[in-house]
Amino acid sequence: MWAAAGILVLGGCAAGQEAETAEETPDVAGVDGTVGEVSLDDVFLDAEDTVEAGASVPLRGVLTNDAEQADRLVGVSTPAAESVQLLDESGAPSADGIELPAGGQVEAVSGAVRMQLEGVTAPIAPTDTVSVTFTFATAGEVALDVPVAPGPGPVD
Repeated sequence: MWAAAGILVLGGCAAGQEAETAEETPDVAGVDGTVGEVSLDDVFLDAEDTVEAGASVPLRGVLTNDAEQADRLVGVSTPAAESVQLLDESGAPSADGIELPAGGQVEAVSGAVRMQLEGVTAPIAPTDTVSVTFTFATAGEVALDVPVAPGPGPVD
């Protein structure tokens, strides 16, 4: 009985990109970082080609709060854009930032755009990295060199 279960579990590992989980956890060329109890995973600028000056570009990633109390992403800044807009789940600007529930996460890799650079100050090529600072109400600040990468596909 246990041997059969073990074979099924190991067999699932060899499913490759055709597995249903391949869509749930896309493999993107993002950067990771941590500050306090918050981790940022797979952070990247979602663009296939050069982002032209004046344009907007989604900033994507997964924000995880391992603390026992909620935290909030209150600001994102970069010298590469005039501003970074924080958006709620519906895509509307969020003056209060992005809530990170205690022991929870905000997945913004393939779902709704939650952060967007507005007014890019100079062209950003696909080979560039952009310095981006994330400010959390409790955890503090962390600066990451964020790469440009195409996202996991169309957003429904």
